[in-house]
Amino acid sequence: MTMQPTPPPPSRHPLISDPPQTVFVIALCLLYVLTGLFGRDPWKGDDAEHIAVALGFARSGEWLIPRLAGQISLDGGPLYHWTAALAGMAGEWVGLTFADAARLASALFVSLWLLGSAGAARELYGAPAARIAPLIGIASIGAITHLHDAQSLTVALAAIGLTMWALALIARRPVHGAAVLGLGLALSGLGTGLWLTALLLVATFTMPLLPVWRTVAATPGRMLALPAGALAGSLLAASWLFALHASAPALAGRVLAAEVANLTPDLDALANSTTVWLKLLAWYAWPALPVALWALWQRRNQWRSPVLMLPLTVLLLLFVQLAGGGNGRNQLALPMLAPLAVLGSSGWPRLRRGAANALDWFGIMTFTLVGALVWLGWIAMVAGWPERLARTFARLEPGFTMPFSWPAVSVAAVASLAWMILLWRSPRTPTRGAVSWACGVVLIWLLVCSLWLPWVDYGRSYRDIARQLAGRMPADTECVVYSGLQESQRAALYYFLKLKPLNMVGNTADACKALIAYHGRGSRAPSPGEGWTLEWEGRRPGDRHERFLLYLRE
Repeated sequence: MTMQPTPPPPSRHPLISDPPQTVFVIALCLLYVLTGLFGRDPWKGDDAEHIAVALGFARSGEWLIPRLAGQISLDGGPLYHWTAALAGMAGEWVGLTFADAARLASALFVSLWLLGSAGAARELYGAPAARIAPLIGIASIGAITHLHDAQSLTVALAAIGLTMWALALIARRPVHGAAVLGLGLALSGLGTGLWLTALLLVATFTMPLLPVWRTVAATPGRMLALPAGALAGSLLAASWLFALHASAPALAGRVLAAEVANLTPDLDALANSTTVWLKLLAWYAWPALPVALWALWQRRNQWRSPVLMLPLTVLLLLFVQLAGGGNGRNQLALPMLAPLAVLGSSGWPRLRRGAANALDWFGIMTFTLVGALVWLGWIAMVAGWPERLARTFARLEPGFTMPFSWPAVSVAAVASLAWMILLWRSPRTPTRGAVSWACGVVLIWLLVCSLWLPWVDYGRSYRDIARQLAGRMPADTECVVYSGLQESQRAALYYFLKLKPLNMVGNTADACKALIAYHGRGSRAPSPGEGWTLEWEGRRPGDRHERFLLYLRE
């Protein structure tokens, strides 16, 4: 039973209309979430930071307070890092590197998001939408790298997807819905922060205000399932904060104050950044955003029903919260993909023929062209032809030589052949674009991760910097301070060298004999003062602006 009053149009793509083809969608999603997790170092940015926090749990055995290279790191809850640490430790037993295994946490939470999105779409719009929603999710072009890095915001995606599923399900199956609601709220607090739990609770208790929801959940037992699931989930969401308060009350107070501050978006920041966020979503959430907007227009008369109000309420709450923070970093937009994918699963089957064909044609042409360029660039790096293209890539990463790997080439060739077969055998229907976009994104990601992963890894890893530092630092160095290092750089040094550098600000520098300094574009080289001698200076080959310096003193 769904909450949708009218059936969807009858013409749908065979891959997403016949129940046996659900296996295809599941296989495609699994291929997407697992590709690109393995065979690479921690990359500059969030990937290195989250892996280092997880590694801190694994190395120290202290599981309550997250730490990055020995210093407390309180960016949301610790659930992602707990999961990544356990996965990393288990992976090392079977021969994986800690970083490769830790990224399986991202695969887990992205899978939970896709599952929750499919469940919510099924309850709201019917079985075909349940197969369209995950396809829209993996087709979102702006999220590809963030969903495959070590990224704690994947927990937010999972929490939102599961909570939306629960709120659509709980009126029909109260026990199952309450259990899923408790899980979604628990993930939100333990993995992202109580601000997300509060937003989801607002959406939760908005649903009983809708006449259609009250009609479906008319019996008292069904109505009690909602507050019961919300209470259990809220207690689990706050459990880490309770444990932290028992162990470190002052630190728990800081966390709680930050959570309270997050609950009140800055209205000035919201007004100033709304346009920035809308421009970001215009490409980041493509093609989820246009089909979601079309669904809003198609269902504009159903504003009193969960089929419209559930995803729209979650989307608006998230937009106000995130845009009100004033920070327009790409990865911060990840949570908004969850309601957009669910809403878009209703809009895609209802696209007019011209719009559906245009969206499908644009996706096919784009991914075919990009795929050809990926192959051409790889050929240039391996064979030296076209010569100008080969020189361009060589300048971007000086000193790199592209290896030739038959397994990697075979994977890329099979993926390209599968794409051509899909284009040849796929009939023209309104929902063909959903399959084309999802398969196109998987194609490009497979090509990049099979053919170009060594080149990308060479440019985004700090392994070589760590090796050079290790070769110039005295073996008996026990204390290191830093000046200007970014968090991802401290994370990389902790991962490769087990260094826990202390901030030079304060009196810590007096007790240390080694100083690692960094300066980038627009900044000057640090001057540590008397007694320090510059021992080494270096940078990553592909980055002309960053400089690492090692100072020593007696």
